[in-house]
Amino acid sequence: MECKKCLLPVVTKDQPHIYCNALCAAVYHAACVKLNTAELAAVSPPNKNSCWMCDECLVEFVQWRKEHSEKIKEPIAATVPEPTCVLQRDVDELKAKVASILSVITSHENNHSDTTSWIRHSTPNSSRQKEGGTSEIANASDTASRLPDSICVDENFDLLLTNIDGSVSEEEVHLMVSRCLGTLDNERINVRKLVPRWVDCDALDYVSFKVVLNRKWKSAAMMSSTWPKNIRFREFKKVRCPWKPDIL
Repeated sequence: MECKKCLLPVVTKDQPHIYCNALCAAVYHAACVKLNTAELAAVSPPNKNSCWMCDECLVEFVQWRKEHSEKIKEPIAATVPEPTCVLQRDVDELKAKVASILSVITSHENNHSDTTSWIRHSTPNSSRQKEGGTSEIANASDTASRLPDSICVDENFDLLLTNIDGSVSEEEVHLMVSRCLGTLDNERINVRKLVPRWVDCDALDYVSFKVVLNRKWKSAAMMSSTWPKNIRFREFKKVRCPWKPDIL
């Protein structure tokens, strides 16, 4: 190998030398490029954080870097939008989405405001239901008339049957319960129509009945397959809230 500068042979084992890390990759005597021992050690392997280039390659590298940097800066400056423009665009998109949502909600309310009506019924202490919807029947209140005390309370099972036409009588419900459960003729079943005397049953969409049975019929009475279609049922829960005068 010859030194690119002095054109004399380079003895790699005996003479300090260095290779150009650029395109030419030529070898030089350290003395020819004026590198002392410390400088040579700083730019030679195994040091990976530095490199050395000859004068010719260094000039070409500086020129290339200058031209390349100018080409990169121009399109970046032209395409990067101002921060205010980005924020304004996001705000406009959010406003459009909110307006669309409000339009859908308003349309939905207008379509359903005139089609819903309250169902009139006699189920005690229950929340009103709208036509076409379903809701769980609330606990019955103690405003319903008490059934006879001849049945032992410990053996009782109170059942609420509802969604029954207002024209149905207590006797008809009694007969229906006996047939559905298969009770004996002499078995006591008490049925009470939960409608105040001053209310016209024909004005109600449906009425409710309280049925007192022997507790042995509870399992069968709580099965939907026991009752005719469209009849709703649940256990009748007693809620007692006695009145007393306020303390003066």
